[in-house]
Order: sequence, then structure tokens, then C-alpha cells
Amino acid sequence: MHPSSRHPSFLSRLLVQSGGTLIAALALLGLLAWVAAYGWINEMARLPLRNEIQLVASRIVRDNHLDVDAYYWDEPHHRLLERHVDPYFLQVFDAEGHLIRQSANIRLLSDRYPEVLLHAPAKHEPFWKPLQIFQVGTRRLYYLVYPLQDASGRYLGALQLARLEPDFVALYHQIAFGVLVSWVLLSGLILALLAASGRRVLRPLHELTRATAALSPEQLHEPIRLTSPLDRETAQLLATLNALLHRLHQAFEELRRFTANAAHELKTPLAILHSQAELALRRPRSTDSYRAALRQILDQTEQMTRLVQHLLLLSRLDQPETVFPFAPVDFSELVAREQELFATHARTRGVVLTASLAPGARLYGVETLLQEVVRNVLDNAVKYTPQGQIDVVVRATGNHILFEVRDTGIGIPREALPHVTERFYRAPQTAPGIEGHGLGLALVARIVALHQGSLEITSEPGQGTTVYITLPVLPVLVSEPIPMT
Repeated sequence: MHPSSRHPSFLSRLLVQSGGTLIAALALLGLLAWVAAYGWINEMARLPLRNEIQLVASRIVRDNHLDVDAYYWDEPHHRLLERHVDPYFLQVFDAEGHLIRQSANIRLLSDRYPEVLLHAPAKHEPFWKPLQIFQVGTRRLYYLVYPLQDASGRYLGALQLARLEPDFVALYHQIAFGVLVSWVLLSGLILALLAASGRRVLRPLHELTRATAALSPEQLHEPIRLTSPLDRETAQLLATLNALLHRLHQAFEELRRFTANAAHELKTPLAILHSQAELALRRPRSTDSYRAALRQILDQTEQMTRLVQHLLLLSRLDQPETVFPFAPVDFSELVAREQELFATHARTRGVVLTASLAPGARLYGVETLLQEVVRNVLDNAVKYTPQGQIDVVVRATGNHILFEVRDTGIGIPREALPHVTERFYRAPQTAPGIEGHGLGLALVARIVALHQGSLEITSEPGQGTTVYITLPVLPVLVSEPIPMT
């Protein structure tokens, strides 16, 4: 099973989540529309009853009593039963609920017509309340019961007015059916539009997936290009992926270059070791000759050991899970020890090495790594200064310690300066015969970065080089230390 098959597709999630939300919202809108239609029908049904009640009440209510004869009871809609006159069935009750008068068409309708108040009188009926309905024989009627009051608000009686019900239930059902059909059709349309737009949005993503799957290690330097129209987010994703592929290509190239350079650096001393051992074994030699061969073998072994140690240390520094034991370090004392070791070698070359070290310049770091920094910087200064002077300075400035090494050596070409911290890089103009494998400054840059410091190198060919290293005094963000082996 392909890993992607375990996850729902974007299109299905779009239809389920967005489509489901829109369909639910549409259903709610349809329900609200039906409720609004239901309330509007009820209000329109009650409106003629209210108008008729208001007319009758205005005629029969006197100052403090009811005068039912004041109303004209011979209106056709109170005498007749035919549908074309829209009959109204009117009853007047006194304060005790006794029937006082009723319209003539009630007897034409049925002698079983109720002659009591069907419910308590109410001036207003809310729109959401269902119509009050009763049935007489085969006919259904809806009605209102309205209280009659005098000017002071005293209850005098009630009007009960009914009308033939024109099958409002069927109308409710028709509206509900229409809303349901509209909801189904619109839901289908929404899903179809979402599916079409989703496929259009996914087209460049599918193309991007196919293009990415077809990539080979040899094509990482070639950016992916899509033919489908891109939206902003997909364009950003494509740009990010191309940037990632470019970084991967650079990393692979660096790895290949690193492997080739490491093999080259190890090949030379190994060849020397092999040739010296072969010459020593070819025929008997004197003790001095054997000692010279062993000394050369030892020198090459030490050079290989130093190269391997630097490679291993760089590998550990490149691993983010590696934790180093940070602790307080007297940086001035550390530089003083290393300066003494290189001072003798500098004198043999006719180079004066001076030191100006601020006492008590302490910081929080890894002493063995900082020792590598000082040792590599001083070693480069001594190697590339055939004559002249080397000045070593350590001073504290606020929350930082500045380590500065100035020499009057051969210098570094300006075009080579950006590359001197790359692994195995050596400037083409490097003086012939100077040993080195191009890892020293790469190691220095990585250790300084680990301590959250900064490294700056300035140089003028033929005049000398200056290395500036700034290290923070306060603790850097590190995890629990582990022993270094």
C-alpha cells in the first residue's frame, strides 16, 4: 500500500469539510426560509380575521356594556355559506362566557357548531404559533378569540370568529417540499462546483508531485517548472521546493567534494608511507637510514592522524544531537599556553610573536574546542609568515571577548577570502611546500558558530592577515553536557 493511500485526498476533504459546511448552512437557510414562509402564511391567514374582529368590536363595545344589535348582522359573509362570499362565522360571548349572538350562517354550517369559547381570549397571536383549528363535520375552520374591553380595560366579553381553512397544511407541505428539492439541487451544484474547483487547484500539485517523483540525483540542480496556472500558495510551495532542491544539490556537491578531497589528502601520506616501507625492506640499510625512514613514516602518520581527528571533530560538530560540555574557561590563560608553544617555532623562522592578553578574560565554553581555535589560528599565522611579526591580542569588551591575531605574512588573495572557511579549500597562490589540508579555518568557523561568536578575516596580499574572533562571555543555549571522547 502506498503511504499516501492511508490519508484522505484533498478533494475528498474539501467535499466533506467545506461542502458539508456549505450544505449544512444551506439546510439551515432553507429551514429559516420555511419558518419565515410558515409565519407569513399564518399572519396572512389571521389578518382578515383581525380586521373583521376590529370592525365588529368597534361597533358593539359601548362605554361599559356590549350592544350586539349595533352591528349589521346581515352582511353576506355572515348570512351565507357559499365559498365565493368567503363566509365568516361570528359569535359574541358575555363576560361569563355565555353566548349572546351568533351569525346566521353558523346554523347553515351545522347544528353541532361549538357554542362555547374554544380557548381563552387573546389580543395577539405570535407568528410562530400554529393556527387554532377545529372541525365541524367534513369542514375544517381556523379561528381567533378576541377579548372585548371598555375604555377602563374592564373585561366585557369576547368575540370568536372562524373561517373555512383553505388547507394550509397542504401549503406547508408544498413549501417544505420545494425547499427540500431546492436544497438537494443546490447541494449537488455546490459539490459539483467544489469538485471542479478542487481539481483545478490540485492540477499543479499533481504535476508537481509527478515532476518531483521523476527527479534523479543528477537533476537536483535543475529547477522544477510547471505548465499549469499557479495560485500564490502553489507558487510559494514550488519556489520553496526548488530552493530546497538547490540546497540539496549544494550539499551533495559538497559531500562529493569533501569525499574526493579527503581521499586525496589521505592518498599522499599513504603513498609516502608505502614507498618508505618498501624502500626500507628492499635491501639491508644502516641504522641511520632506517631511523630516517621511520621518522618520515612517523611524520606522515602524525599528519594523517591530525587530518582524521579534524574530520571526526567536524563530523561531531555537524551532528545537531551532539552536546558538548560547556563550562567556565580562562581564555587568557588558554591563549598564553598555546602562544608559548608556538613562540619557539616562530623564532626558528625569524618571526617575532608577541602577546597582549587581558588578565581574567573568562567565558563560558568548551575548553578543548577553544584550544583548537587558538591552535589553528596561530598555526596558520606562523606557517604563512616567513618573516616579520605576529601579534596576539585578547581583550574583554562588555559581554564579549575579542581574540585577534595579526601577522605580516604572505596574505590571502581577495577573491579567495570568501572561501577560506570551506573544507579542504586552499588558495591557489598558497606558498609551495607549506603543509596543510584546508580544514583548520573550517574547523575554527564551526567552533566559533557553536559558541555563538563571530569570525572575521581581513587580508592584503604581501602585507599580512588579521583574524578577529568575538566570543560571548555569558552561557550559550546548550543542553545537558556529555563527555567528549
